[in-house]
Amino acid sequence: MSNFFGAGEVTPVDPATSFFNTDLPYAVVKVKGLVNGTLVTLAVSDPNGPAFAIEVKAPNQKHGSWEVFDFTLPLFILGTDFESHTGTWTLDVAFNGQHQGTATFQVQAGSPIALGKIKDQLDLAPLDADLHWRYGAALALLHHDAEAIQELKNAIKLDRNYALYYISLGRIYERQGRTDDAVRNFQHALSLHGSFYDAVYSGWAKAHLARLQTP
Repeated sequence: MSNFFGAGEVTPVDPATSFFNTDLPYAVVKVKGLVNGTLVTLAVSDPNGPAFAIEVKAPNQKHGSWEVFDFTLPLFILGTDFESHTGTWTLDVAFNGQHQGTATFQVQAGSPIALGKIKDQLDLAPLDADLHWRYGAALALLHHDAEAIQELKNAIKLDRNYALYYISLGRIYERQGRTDDAVRNFQHALSLHGSFYDAVYSGWAKAHLARLQTP
C-alpha cells in the first residue's frame, strides 16, 4: 500500500508476530499467544542506522496470555529529524531479549495528493485529535508551517495530555527560530507521562532542549 508516510507489505515474523503499516505514521506489531509480562522490544532503524527502540511489557490478561495483542510505535515523528530519512527502514522484534524477526518497509516523501487524503479524513472526524496531528505533521513536511501550527494547536486543544503533539509543535517553532516557543513546548512534553513512549519522547524533547539551550 502507499500513503503519505510510507509503504509496506504485511510481513510475517515467525512464529508469533506480523508487521504492517497503515495510513497512520505508526508500525503495528500483532502478537499471538503472548504470555502476561512478556517484555517486547521494538527496535527501529532508518537508512542511517539505529533510530530508537521501545520496550513494553505485555499487560495482564485474566487467562494468562493474549490470543492477539497489538503493539504500536511511532515511525514518522516530527519531533525528530527522521522525517528526512526516506528509503528502507527496518523493525526488529524481540520477546524477553530473544530476537523474533525483522520486517522492512519504505518511508517516502510526502505529496500534496496524499495530504488531501488526510484532510478528507479529518473533515469526516473533526474532533479526532490524532487526525489533526497527522494533518499538521503532513503540512509541516511540505513546509506549510503556519497551517501546520494551527492544526497541531487544534490537536492539543482536543488532547492536552499527549507529549507527541507538543514535541511536533516545538519542532516547527525550532525550525522557525522561535526558540522561546520551542523550549516551552519541549519542556511541557517532558512533564507528561502515561504513554508507552514516555522514554522515547523524553529523549527527543531533551535532545532538542539541549540543542536550543547550548550557548
